Amino acid sequence: MARPLPRPPDGRHSSKITSEIFATALQRRHGYYISSAKYVYDAKEAAGETVTIGMRKGDQLANGSKDIPCEHNIRHNGTMYAAANMVRARACGKLVLGDKANPQTTFHLNEGHVTDMCEIGGDLQSQRDVHYEVKVPSALTKTRQAGQGSAAHGGCCASLGHKFGFGNTLDQTLLKVLGCKERGHKSQGPLVHATGKGWVKEHKGQYYDALHVKNGIVKICLVESQGGIAPPTKRIIFNFAKEVGSPSAVDRTDYGTASGSARGFAQHHSQQLSRAAVCGDAQNINNAARNMRVAHSFMTGLNVPPPCARAF
Repeated sequence: MARPLPRPPDGRHSSKITSEIFATALQRRHGYYISSAKYVYDAKEAAGETVTIGMRKGDQLANGSKDIPCEHNIRHNGTMYAAANMVRARACGKLVLGDKANPQTTFHLNEGHVTDMCEIGGDLQSQRDVHYEVKVPSALTKTRQAGQGSAAHGGCCASLGHKFGFGNTLDQTLLKVLGCKERGHKSQGPLVHATGKGWVKEHKGQYYDALHVKNGIVKICLVESQGGIAPPTKRIIFNFAKEVGSPSAVDRTDYGTASGSARGFAQHHSQQLSRAAVCGDAQNINNAARNMRVAHSFMTGLNVPPPCARAF
């Protein structure tokens, strides 16, 4: 996993982290209570409401709830721009960014789902279009999949983050984005993960049109909200590093000028991706905490004190 926080600033805007975001990111990473939500949770608890340890550590603020809406686009967009910079650093084709507000701009590239990024003719050998789908999920959610499936829909993914790295996020993302072929027969019953036997129903992913109709290539850029970079994404980074390392290649990466700045392609872009996800998650938590303080003040008429970044 990349180290997003121990990274010296080098004068570039992308290397700077505000104190509020830095404090929340540290608290989230090490399991401390989130200081920006401390006072409102204290007030809620004093009023007799149930406040759990997970809530104080930011799980509800990061993932959202019925009472506390959150904006996941903050961490997603930041990570997508970091990924776009990585692709542009060695791009051999035009990079097109998708726009969910105007899906028609990329409709001809993948019907049914707005692509995050598409490098037109990006594959060096075949000149096929290369799609990049960016996902920044949280592994710390209340929902959990047992993986038992059903007789009607076959087997399903299981939440195994307590046993394997990315066990709560990677399988679900692969199924959602790439889909899967049918496996086994319906008469066998749903897939049993312990034995590997059973039926899995065919599932068409978000990029079915790009893969099977337009013969494109789809790559997944998955970075968990706490900075972990999934193995498929690490392979992309290392393959890019190998490409730019050849004598005839051009590396357009904007490396930092400080003595401690990363000099290698893989290290630099791994840090950028991890930092974008972590800081985006921290900003999302701070925004949700601010909205919760405002809502609680209107509901109770109390003047909730401002957050203290050092009140761990």
